[in-house]
Amino acid sequence: MKSICWSLITAALLASDPAIAMRCGTKLIAKGDHQLKVQKLCGEPSYVQVRNVYRSGLPRSRHWDRTTDDATDDELLLHQRSLVEVVVEDWIYNFGPSKLIKQVRFENGVVVSINNRGHGYLE
Repeated sequence: MKSICWSLITAALLASDPAIAMRCGTKLIAKGDHQLKVQKLCGEPSYVQVRNVYRSGLPRSRHWDRTTDDATDDELLLHQRSLVEVVVEDWIYNFGPSKLIKQVRFENGVVVSINNRGHGYLE
């Protein structure tokens, strides 16, 4: 009984682990790849979720101006904080019951993560 329980726990943990890359045919998709490359190599996803999120962070406050050969202020913000809008898209690929479902997350059109989401199913 203990071995069955441990097997189920291990399988659940493995199903949610982030993947390093995703194989589409003979090609690999990895972090940093553009959305167009993923669509070209893997085709249309089974499901797409799109949302906009706002993230705060410190802006780059100074940069080097080559025309004046001096550092200049990029922007002046209250409390040195700003919000940046990020378009987040989750693409779900169902490759069938003999393979794992893959979730590819894009931020502003670039792959930031690839996750396994359990076994696929017949559509």
